[in-house]
Amino acid sequence: MSSTPSAVPIATNFSSALGGGKGQTQQIQNQSASVFFASLVSSIVIFGIEVAAFLIIKGYFPRIYQPRTYLVPEKERTKPPPKGIWRWILPVYQTSKVEFVQKCGLDAYFFLRYLWLLLKIFVPSAAVILPILLPINYVGGKGANFATGIYSNATTWNNVTGLNQFAFGNVRPDETNRYWAHLILAVGVIIWSCWVFFDELKDYIKLRQAYLTSPQHRLRASATTVLVSGIPKEWCTAKALDGLYDVFPGGIRNIWINRKFDDLNAKIKLRNKLALSLESAETNLVQNAKKAQMKKAKEEAKKAGKKQTKKEEKQEKKRIDEKASMVANLDGVSAGDPHQIRHNIREILNDRGRQHSRDESKNRVHKRRLLPIPLVGQGIDAVGQGLGNIGKTVLGGFRTVGKEVDERLNTTNGFVPPEDGEFATQLQTTGGYEPPEDKEVAIQHESSDNEATSGHHMRDSASTVVQRRESDTRSDRSYHEDDDNDAVWRRYLKPKDRDTMRLPIFGWTWMISLPLIGKKVDTIYYCRKEIARLNVEIEEDQGNPEKFPLMNSAFIQFNHQVAAHMACQSVTHHMPKQMAPRMVEISPNDVIWDNMSITWWESYIRTVVVLVLIVGLVIGWAIPVSFTGTLSQIQYLSQTLSWLSWLQRVPAVILAVIQGLLPQLLLALLLLVLPIILRLLAKNQGVPTGMAVEISVQKFYFGFLFVQVFLIVSISTTITTVVAQIAASPQSIPAILAENIPKAANYFFSYLILQALSVSAGALLQVGELFSWFVLGPLLDGTARKKWARQMDLPTTQWGTFFPVFTNLAAIGFIYAVISPLILIFNVITFGLFWIAYRYNSLYVTKFRSDTGGLLFPTAVNQLFVGLYFMEASLIGLFFLVTNADANGNATSNTPCKPQAIIMIIVLCLTVIYQILLSQNFSPLYRYMPITLEDDAVERDGEFARAQEMHGMDEERADNDNRPTSSGGANVEGLEDLTPAERDFLVQRAFQHEALRAKRPVVWIPRDDLGVADDEVYRTQRASKHIWISDQYTALDSKARVVYRRSPPDFSEVDLIDL
Repeated sequence: MSSTPSAVPIATNFSSALGGGKGQTQQIQNQSASVFFASLVSSIVIFGIEVAAFLIIKGYFPRIYQPRTYLVPEKERTKPPPKGIWRWILPVYQTSKVEFVQKCGLDAYFFLRYLWLLLKIFVPSAAVILPILLPINYVGGKGANFATGIYSNATTWNNVTGLNQFAFGNVRPDETNRYWAHLILAVGVIIWSCWVFFDELKDYIKLRQAYLTSPQHRLRASATTVLVSGIPKEWCTAKALDGLYDVFPGGIRNIWINRKFDDLNAKIKLRNKLALSLESAETNLVQNAKKAQMKKAKEEAKKAGKKQTKKEEKQEKKRIDEKASMVANLDGVSAGDPHQIRHNIREILNDRGRQHSRDESKNRVHKRRLLPIPLVGQGIDAVGQGLGNIGKTVLGGFRTVGKEVDERLNTTNGFVPPEDGEFATQLQTTGGYEPPEDKEVAIQHESSDNEATSGHHMRDSASTVVQRRESDTRSDRSYHEDDDNDAVWRRYLKPKDRDTMRLPIFGWTWMISLPLIGKKVDTIYYCRKEIARLNVEIEEDQGNPEKFPLMNSAFIQFNHQVAAHMACQSVTHHMPKQMAPRMVEISPNDVIWDNMSITWWESYIRTVVVLVLIVGLVIGWAIPVSFTGTLSQIQYLSQTLSWLSWLQRVPAVILAVIQGLLPQLLLALLLLVLPIILRLLAKNQGVPTGMAVEISVQKFYFGFLFVQVFLIVSISTTITTVVAQIAASPQSIPAILAENIPKAANYFFSYLILQALSVSAGALLQVGELFSWFVLGPLLDGTARKKWARQMDLPTTQWGTFFPVFTNLAAIGFIYAVISPLILIFNVITFGLFWIAYRYNSLYVTKFRSDTGGLLFPTAVNQLFVGLYFMEASLIGLFFLVTNADANGNATSNTPCKPQAIIMIIVLCLTVIYQILLSQNFSPLYRYMPITLEDDAVERDGEFARAQEMHGMDEERADNDNRPTSSGGANVEGLEDLTPAERDFLVQRAFQHEALRAKRPVVWIPRDDLGVADDEVYRTQRASKHIWISDQYTALDSKARVVYRRSPPDFSEVDLIDL
């Protein structure tokens, strides 16, 4: 019988707690079932609450639960799910593979395919193993009363209770022949898993090659562009590279030799940071002035005895909000616009000077919608008012935002047209501010299409803007802070009410400002001066890129895709580390320009440093992770540590929840911080693309998770119960390990059930997005730009930290599949629920900004072999540790399961050989396109071109006849919005360094009826002609909160095009 709590000796420290553990294993086992069921009930309750909340509120918030149905380019949009509590499940299952890949990309598809692979392994395994092993382990096993009679030697034999009765260690010592079943089933799991790996990787290669050779992909610049690094000086010219690589089929289309723009890039980052600070300070100035005016008016009304009723106050607020809405629909005023921004493709094409086809291009672009994003620009209009109402209670905020924002966006496809012209005219005559007459200062209203497109080519615009340097940082007329004595804001505020900032000490611009340290300056005056200076310097540098030194890397675009892949696989230079590495399938938007100036030897040094830091993280992180495992034994520690004895008075239910749920929650919180650190280390490793960062993070993160979540947690869970027994009887180590290794699975039962229920339901409920909208938004979003960004920025998925979580769960499932087969049930539930949750999110919620083409999938599959290896190693050890009992109940010295252990050693060696062969044969096909597919790809290109031409002719006829277009039987689902010539023109600039493409940012402030904003625009223009400031399409509501109706003036739809 188990001992009572009163019989447990009280220890005074942790060491004595471990030393006094004789006989405690039985008590720990008795607790395992109750702890697990407490964790299960808690997770089910959380799951039920989150799912119910999702089902109730998902229809009220399309912006949170289905933004991909309207807030992305038209090609990526999915059809809204049918209304109803459960009807959304059907399209989640019924969406075809082709449509899913077109809308979401290969990374999202292969992540769900990866979850399906795991279900494909664990569902049949559970169906076979559970009916066989559960009876073998449980029936006739040791049970709760085994250590009695001839088996009463507690140093050798222990009772087994709770969930451990279904595990490997419950088999009696006189029934060791039962372990043949464990061996056969383990070999079966390994063979089945290896076959699934082979089959899935084979299908992966087929689908990836079909993706690489699809006409839509072959049109992109990433399909034909190669990044060549480590170029020697004698080869680092366009002429030399063209002569070297023109041996490949089709020749070269473009060459971009990278220059070291680190200094220019630093100026741009500083300029953008100061621009945001100026924007925030100006917004605060306008808001504070309005609040002061409202406060003063309220005090005057109170003194005059004029008190409004609640109805009158409500009507007044409504009137002010309507007026603010109309203000936000007006042009407002703008100054300092250099006309560098091309807001759409039409402006870019016209800017190129295609005079002979301009009229035709305008009509076609307008009617064909080259970039169909109606919500961008004017389409964001519906957001401003709704965001202002988020500051209420959560429930009230739900109702308000759902009605005033999301309902309007859903019914109008994200577009709210400007207010009626009569109201706009009336507002212009009743409000606004007229600046004083000054011939030297020009306040610009929004430019017409002709003005916006009449400049030179974008690449040359910077040089035309810069006329003078230091002398041009101010207007021709001298301006000083004292000139603000007649400023409008002074009517309502004092100078001490303006925003101030601390300058970094010693002039270190990279250092953050520290409170009470550094010179205190007025934010607006300081930022104006610095932004004007930086704008002049940046635009002059952009106009003279040749003064920057060349780097040892270049982007080379070939005319044919097969040439790019051949160039990557060829040995280019006769010296090692020269003209290598070479990378293909690089998207212009995915390039990490900060890493382009890193040399090969610097990259190696960075890699070594990063690896050392990661090893240090793994070791250092073991302390808090071990603590979470120790919490699962808190009741045992409360009985052995005197300073924890007060926990024995805690109700058993609460203690069970603490042991079952709290460790998993703390572990989850610890793991939230880790991806941020690993991604930062991977980026500083020197890899050139975001895709390479994600692949590096995937490898680092899985290794970290496996060590911390499995190895460290398993040891810390077991160590508190076995160290005392090992210290008391060292010769019993084999028996203790054989019995306690399966017991570590109890921790993972709770961990998996928490992941399966709580985390999957949280992914559906979008807890992070709700927190962002209803907590972070009201607290942090003070400017129109921040509100716009929160509305436009959809949740993203960083695959490098997504795959490893499920790979680690699968590895744990493999390890315990035979040792503690109940874990298979939780694996199936976990992967099944996550498949539903993330398929819904992929279709309706998540925005995929970059795509590796599924390259993380084979890495994840190869990492699964770690789970197989540890399962085999664990079974080898357990088979060797199995002992028989003689007639007196004493353990014998023979090894009855030695044959099983030897067979498992052979299987382990065969598994290693299998993985090596699998990797050697499949790895070259993961990234590169075989030459044998080129002929078929060219044929499909011709069919695609004919279909696109037919679709264009149908559109022209439809335009002339004023009727809907007809596809003429062609599959137009995958047709491109850009012609090859248009795409090629955009690509010319896309692979230039981001420092050359950076544009002057606009300081976007809200317009008010007091005229403070208009006056600030005027005074900023007087201070310098080289600061772009605007109060267009934004205003203040009745509570002096910012509302807006369009995208920022410096936003361009062209930036959204995937080249």
